[in-house]
Amino acid sequence: MGTVTNVDVPVDDVNTLSPSKVVFLEHSLLANGTVVKGEVPFRAVNFPNYWFNQNTRQLNGNIDFPLNASLIAIYGDILTLRGDFGAGTGNKLFGIYNFPVKADQATIMSIDRSGTIGLYVNNEYVYLRPGDEYRFNQTETLREAKGLVNVEYQHLYTNHGIINKNSISTRMIS
Repeated sequence: MGTVTNVDVPVDDVNTLSPSKVVFLEHSLLANGTVVKGEVPFRAVNFPNYWFNQNTRQLNGNIDFPLNASLIAIYGDILTLRGDFGAGTGNKLFGIYNFPVKADQATIMSIDRSGTIGLYVNNEYVYLRPGDEYRFNQTETLREAKGLVNVEYQHLYTNHGIINKNSISTRMIS
């Protein structure tokens, strides 16, 4: 699972939403591995911390950041391991209060009043309107323990759009 940290990059025009609303951006990373030589350790993740209901626009979960008027966006980070690289899924939520902010592979540069997110990811600027997705793949070969494993990473960024802060709950089930 990744981290979200502020970066020192100038941003020109940042139009934020009303204090009662946030934009929900989700990054899903699927890591699928195949052993090509020897033996490698098997990983497991099983720590779901949130759940989003697209139909009701309800976000439930372990929220360990302030839900205050300064909160502009919520970033959900999902990791799924498959194949010889591991098994299971985990996720975590992060609060975003200003721009730009580094969120794993992406830098979130801006969010406008309509909920469009500007990111710099995969060496390009991407603008995701509510409901839009952006995908890209990466591969690498890792030397681990007494073997080699080829890992294919599938990244998916989804702009779930604007949600009301009163639709955010610290309960896991709604």
